[in-house]
Amino acid sequence: MTDSETQAIRDDLAFLRGLVQGGDNFLRWFGRAYFAAGVCYLGQTLLGVGQGLGWVTTGSGPINLLIGIGPTAAFIVALVFILPRSRAKAPGQAARTIGAVFGAIGLSNLALVWVIGSMALREKSLTIWLIYPCAVFILQGAAWLIYFLLRRQAAAALVAAIWFGCAIGMGSVAGNLAVYGVFAGIGLLFGMTVPGAWLMTRKSA
Repeated sequence: MTDSETQAIRDDLAFLRGLVQGGDNFLRWFGRAYFAAGVCYLGQTLLGVGQGLGWVTTGSGPINLLIGIGPTAAFIVALVFILPRSRAKAPGQAARTIGAVFGAIGLSNLALVWVIGSMALREKSLTIWLIYPCAVFILQGAAWLIYFLLRRQAAAALVAAIWFGCAIGMGSVAGNLAVYGVFAGIGLLFGMTVPGAWLMTRKSA
C-alpha cells in the first residue's frame, strides 16, 4: 500500500469520526430555526382544527388569508434573526452533513408543492392536496432517521418515528379534516417544536 493510499484511508476515517463524534454546539442554531417553524405552523394547524370543529369562526377574506400566509411570514422574519448568527457557529463535518440533508429536503418540498399542487388544482381535489403534508412529514422523518444513523441518539429515532406515524395517521383519515389536523398538530408539536427546543439545549460532546 502506497503512502498516498494510506493517507487517503486516514482522511476517510477522520471524516467519519468527525461525523459520529462531533459536538452538538452546531445544532443550536438549527434548533432555534426548527423550534420557530414548529411554533408558527403548529399555531396555523390548531386554528385549522378549530375552524373544522366550529370552535373558531373567522369568516372569510383577509382573516383566512392571514391564517394561510401568516405563519410562513412569521417564520421568515424569525430566520432573519437566526441565520446571521448561525453562519458563525455552524462549522464542522457534522454540521455540513446534517444541514445538507435538511436543506435538500427543504428544496424537495418545492418540487412536491408543484407536482401535488398542480395536480390538485387540475382535478379540483382537496384530497389530493392533503397528500402534500403527508409527504412532507415522511421527508422530515427520513431526515431524522439519517440523523439517528449518523449520531446514534435514541431521541432522533423517536422523532423520526413520530413523523412517520403522524404521516400514516394523516393519510388514513384524509376524509376527516378535524382528525387529520389533530395528527398534523401532534407531528408539529412532538416532531418539530419539542425537538427544536431540545436541540437548542445540546452541549459539546
